[in-house]
Amino acid sequence: MSWLFRKSTRSPEDQFADEIVALAQGAGFKAERMDGFRIRLQHAGGSPVIMNLGNIFVEARQLTGEARATRLRTAVLAMSPPPRPASWNEAAPKLMPAVRTVAWLSGPDTAPPINRPLLPFLRSMCAIDAGHAMTYVTDKDLAKWGVDAGQAFDTAAANLEKQSVQVGRAGQIAVVMGPDSYTSSWLAAPAKLRRIAADVGPEVVAVAASRDSLVLVDTADIAATTKVLQEELKAYEEAPRGLSPVPYLVTEGSFQVWDPPKDHPLRHLVHKAQLVLANVEYGFQKSALDERLSKAGEDVFVATYGLNQRPDGSLWSWAVWARQVTNALVPQVDVLLVADNENKKDQFAVRWDDAIKMAGKALAQETTLDPRRWRYRGWPDASILAALRRVAVPFPPPPDL
Repeated sequence: MSWLFRKSTRSPEDQFADEIVALAQGAGFKAERMDGFRIRLQHAGGSPVIMNLGNIFVEARQLTGEARATRLRTAVLAMSPPPRPASWNEAAPKLMPAVRTVAWLSGPDTAPPINRPLLPFLRSMCAIDAGHAMTYVTDKDLAKWGVDAGQAFDTAAANLEKQSVQVGRAGQIAVVMGPDSYTSSWLAAPAKLRRIAADVGPEVVAVAASRDSLVLVDTADIAATTKVLQEELKAYEEAPRGLSPVPYLVTEGSFQVWDPPKDHPLRHLVHKAQLVLANVEYGFQKSALDERLSKAGEDVFVATYGLNQRPDGSLWSWAVWARQVTNALVPQVDVLLVADNENKKDQFAVRWDDAIKMAGKALAQETTLDPRRWRYRGWPDASILAALRRVAVPFPPPPDL
């Protein structure tokens, strides 16, 4: 009976990793398990690649039957993408827009893809679609094809707009379904999405909690909008490939973060979604910066994006400007805590906009970082400190800050 006991102690992760190894070997890969829930794969004639199993493990737990089998096969086959297009004529019909978070760009790729800002914490890229695999256009590709980034982005958007799209309706809520792997990409093709939104209502917001979801809702229907924002925030927090829980106002030619009036019943919920996204992205950025700066031997304090909740459920963000730190990078937050760690009774907080306006060169934006951070190299001088004290706010700040 001891063999039964040993079998029962194997974790779901172990069983899943063995399943993927067997699947990969059946697809012609040489596959072996590694530490850290990873698999090393090598296809005939190809270079070894590392497959991280965390995201696909979470996705597979939500699927059954043929849908699960298809998703696993696709994930394995995607580890051996086809050759990159050799010419623009070959590449153009395969391009599609892909929306990703800024944290995604901090990955280990040696040739980062071309990208451009789309919305706060989101970037638009050009994917090369090959059915079971997706790669991304780089500057090297553009040079080989003899085109510029603008032409590539325009072609990708045009290709997406040619796609047929199904929309499910439930009152003033519309769910965009597809195309597969590119549902959120409609955020990079506003013209067609605006036409879809016109059937939903006069003022519509779009939420893409994950790469494969997009929900539209008429903001005039408060109950429906509340339902969408709450459900999409939860979906974002649970998604293995979360994108954004923030509602974006669909306008004639673009999107913008929805900014309802201060007395709007959903203002706090919208703000909460924005802060949750910022917290995740700044967290990823901090981890990447800490690792990079440590390897470079640079002594820089990368400040944490602090996120707290009030009794009414609303959130507020903060970071610290510490007297004892002489080289730091702080994120953009609701309030900045100006603190002397040796005299905490003398600390005070200021609104972020006031801090930036009054600190001058003492807080300088690092233009190469996204999400944005500001650097300080010491304590503000007496005049700046006095100016900041004059506009101090309570800490924690009130909900109507």
